[in-house]
Amino acid sequence: MRTGTRTGTGSGTRTAVVRAVLCVAATCVVTLPGPSAAAYAPQVTQVPPAVSVTVAVTDGTDDAEAGRRLDYRVTVHNLGADDVHGVRVEQRMPATTTSVTASDGVVEGRGTGERKVTWRADLPARDIQVFTAEAVLGDRPGGAATAAPGTLRAAATACVYLGDSYAPVACSGDVDDLPESRAEETGGGGWAWWATAAAAAALLGPGAVRAVRRRRAAGPGAAG
Repeated sequence: MRTGTRTGTGSGTRTAVVRAVLCVAATCVVTLPGPSAAAYAPQVTQVPPAVSVTVAVTDGTDDAEAGRRLDYRVTVHNLGADDVHGVRVEQRMPATTTSVTASDGVVEGRGTGERKVTWRADLPARDIQVFTAEAVLGDRPGGAATAAPGTLRAAATACVYLGDSYAPVACSGDVDDLPESRAEETGGGGWAWWATAAAAAALLGPGAVRAVRRRRAAGPGAAG
């Protein structure tokens, strides 16, 4: 009886120890850190709302000439229901522009055809903002290309960009007719004079030649 009792006691002790080991092992397995459910959740990319912006540029006239100051107004309208931040508005001036000033804008470029004004702003939803600039035009050199090649026009363009993007979301333009420049008129006048003189010589030349021949045929006495 004592032996049985001892055996039972030893078996029970071993069982308790095994259970404790299993429990500890189970506890260790359960408490081991594992990947969270968020790691397996699909990543959702937030798509920015569509931007709906318009722009219009005008100087209030259809004709321009050298030395005249043009007052440009660039109107930007956010048609969307969301604010648009970090907007860049750029206006390129006509090719013959000699000087530019702009309120709250940065003027860039020095050479002919390189004058540009840049504004940066935020556009609240349904908001309209107006940017202004002044430009003075110079004479169009003979043979020089204009902002609209092959024409006598002063062209200005305005575009709206998001941040530092090179792709505009909206653009507009303004075109003014230019008269012939003084330099071209001087050159053109000289060419016209030579053309007129050549035409007159072609018309009068044969008659003058015939008159000289008649005088020579009549001899010295005919002149008296």
